[in-house]
Amino acid sequence: MKILFSLSHWGLLRTFESVVRGLAERGHELHIVSDRDERLGWQVAAENLMREFPSITCERAPRVKKSPWYHLTSDLRRLLDYLRYLGPLYDAAPKLRSRAAETLPAVQRRWLPIIDRLPRWAVRGLAFVLRQMERTIPSYAPLLDFLAREKPDLVLLTPLLPLGSSQIEFLRASKVLGLRTALCVGSWDHLSSKALLRDFPDRVLLWNQTQKNEAIDFHHVPADRIVITGAQCYDQWFEYRSRLSYEDFSRGVGLRTDRPFILYVGSALFQGSPLETDFVRSWVEAIRGSEHAELRDVGLLLRPHPSRMDEWEKLDVSGHENVVIRTSNPVDDETRASYFESLYHSAAVMGLNTSAFLEAGIVGRPVHTILAPEFWDNQEGTLHFHYLLNVEGGLLRAGRSFDEHLRQLAESLVAGNKSEKHNRAFVEAFVRPLGLDVSATKAFVDACEALGESPQAAAEKMPRWRAPLRMLLHPLARLVRSHHRRK
Repeated sequence: MKILFSLSHWGLLRTFESVVRGLAERGHELHIVSDRDERLGWQVAAENLMREFPSITCERAPRVKKSPWYHLTSDLRRLLDYLRYLGPLYDAAPKLRSRAAETLPAVQRRWLPIIDRLPRWAVRGLAFVLRQMERTIPSYAPLLDFLAREKPDLVLLTPLLPLGSSQIEFLRASKVLGLRTALCVGSWDHLSSKALLRDFPDRVLLWNQTQKNEAIDFHHVPADRIVITGAQCYDQWFEYRSRLSYEDFSRGVGLRTDRPFILYVGSALFQGSPLETDFVRSWVEAIRGSEHAELRDVGLLLRPHPSRMDEWEKLDVSGHENVVIRTSNPVDDETRASYFESLYHSAAVMGLNTSAFLEAGIVGRPVHTILAPEFWDNQEGTLHFHYLLNVEGGLLRAGRSFDEHLRQLAESLVAGNKSEKHNRAFVEAFVRPLGLDVSATKAFVDACEALGESPQAAAEKMPRWRAPLRMLLHPLARLVRSHHRRK
């Protein structure tokens, strides 16, 4: 097949590199397009893949921002995305609602006090009207031309669901041309904390039954379009094997070799959250002052989240013995191996809310957190965090105070690395629901091939009644475009 893979940025190769590789190994041709660059090194990974597989090519996606309709389309979608968070499901997630509000243009934010007071039926009515307007706007002609030239057998899109995403144009244009399409769900929070999926691709490829329920209940995706594959981005951690002894690894990162160590994994927190480094400083001091002898001299290996390294540069831990900070982004074999060794040799893993919890669970280490009030928005104030606590008994050992958390950590150190049984039920349900020995990458590639062999859908045509509405929207599009250009 010839497959067009649309990424919003190159960093998403971290999630789908194994899939790209698997499709190329089966002889398929992949053309990867990205809307924008990123600063964490994944463009290098794309270049490495192209060198390894001549059937893989990459380029920047057509610039839909040049469309005369772009600003009106973007404003309509952002307001529709905000309306999603006025539903009862998000009453207990105010940060998600406020984050959606922050993406709105100033002229729309001025109307929010009125919109927020509307009854539910009025919100649904407003969403219907905005949706009809948004659906009437034509596909960007250069994008249609690009897809017509490429003539892909299959169009894959990820993540598609960020607030106000312009990737919707790729999906819309693909459907206009009758191309087969699939949404590749990029992370465990995308279906619950991003935009509403308003156009359905032919397939939605996702991880597990929890996400399938989200797709059906939150987005109303028809069940027959959903395929559960498992989380392909974590396949590598099932296959990795340690190459270093505990002593060699500990010595290499600067920790004592005669003590166990706890791995702290940083999180990509909401913008405006308290500094994670302030919390980490208090956490280190609490451990060093603990009443539990197991903790007072335990090693502490601190790994910042790659997106927040600037913040961590200001954290000074030199006043504490056997505490080190190590930064790297696992984008190649060397940095992945280093990250795996840090998980494998740790006695326990601690963090606030990060996908590293899932990786630690796969490796079989006890996974801990503190339900800190100052980080409520990032933890219990999201829907996806609760899956870590509840799915098949949960993965996290969560304390509501430092005292409770330190007691749980001490218990993990005394018990040793005996968490595989505790983690197994969660990992099997959430990461590899087809079986712990079944590769999610293989299931994903199989699903792509099955879709590529299915009958091609008819080209989607605009109903005739939308033509007069489009004519009415022309002056509004010019007005909105002019307003944005003046800013």
